[in-house]
Amino acid sequence: MASTVTTAAASHVEAQRTPTSSGVFRVVVAVTAAVTVAAVVATPSDMMSVAVVLVVVALLGIPHGAVDHLVAATLGSTAPTRPARGSTAQVRSLRFHAAYLAAMVAYGLVWLAVPAVALTGFLLLSVHHFGQSDLAYLQLDRWSQGAIQLSRGLFLVGLLLVANLTTVSPVIEQMGGFDPSAWTWLAGHTAAWSLVLVGQHLVIGLIVGAQVRDREIIRREAIAVIALTALFVAADPLIGFALYFGLWHSLNHLGVLSEVLGHRSGSAALVPRRLARLAAPRSAVSLAALAVFVAGAVAFAQTELIVPVALIFVSMLTLPHMIVVERLWKAIRSETPSGSRPIGSGGV
Repeated sequence: MASTVTTAAASHVEAQRTPTSSGVFRVVVAVTAAVTVAAVVATPSDMMSVAVVLVVVALLGIPHGAVDHLVAATLGSTAPTRPARGSTAQVRSLRFHAAYLAAMVAYGLVWLAVPAVALTGFLLLSVHHFGQSDLAYLQLDRWSQGAIQLSRGLFLVGLLLVANLTTVSPVIEQMGGFDPSAWTWLAGHTAAWSLVLVGQHLVIGLIVGAQVRDREIIRREAIAVIALTALFVAADPLIGFALYFGLWHSLNHLGVLSEVLGHRSGSAALVPRRLARLAAPRSAVSLAALAVFVAGAVAFAQTELIVPVALIFVSMLTLPHMIVVERLWKAIRSETPSGSRPIGSGGV
């Protein structure tokens, strides 16, 4: 029997096209454009940039992974209206949470022991995860899908870092112990590298785009690349990251989750309020842990460590979250033939 999530995917393949509705997409693009223009007009203070990051992480970033336990339960379920109950469900839940926490702790220990390796791993994970989150809905053949997702991830993570190398280098040095601004082959040619990162994504997009029959998808993706390029180049990197992470990445994933978990409860999709209630308990726990780390930095008069500490904490959450998301898209792909219309939530 097909699992709940694959059944949900199959039932929505014909009805859904893109991960977000056209209305939400227009709002996201408008906000991104407004922030970009504001960044050109005035430079925000460091405190404002940090505040924006913390607010976005709290409201959208952490909640978008706070229902991973429900996604994992759905992946193992064969009955959308009758989930596992009793001792079996409790054992599965305990195993999941133990494994999730163990992955976080293990990655935290890597940060303590070899921060350069941990940072490199985090960047690589981000390249894969962001590319997958943005474009997995395309459901192309395996090689094309892999190429466009890798290209998108390199564009996002690479441009954010390279276009703002002078600003981000101190944070990277605090986190990983090395200073990329000292690499002359990179620091002396940031404009050229930025063009390479944008160019490779446009070229691969043009090649892969031949497989996408829906011209509206191509139009939207072109707008996304233009909007994000302008944002990353013009805005403070913290604000640029926060805006992408919240409005493009997390909101997109929440739309997919509303379908998957909605089908589990016997409905087409969860309304945002219901999804927020499901995410609230574990979001509160994660936010409390983040608050402790930030408070510690403030208490020891190390406010310059707030951003590195917050990013390290996010990386610790990202590792197990990415494993769950990987399973989710693998299950969806197994029930969605290559070349079918892409899936995702049309109402978020």
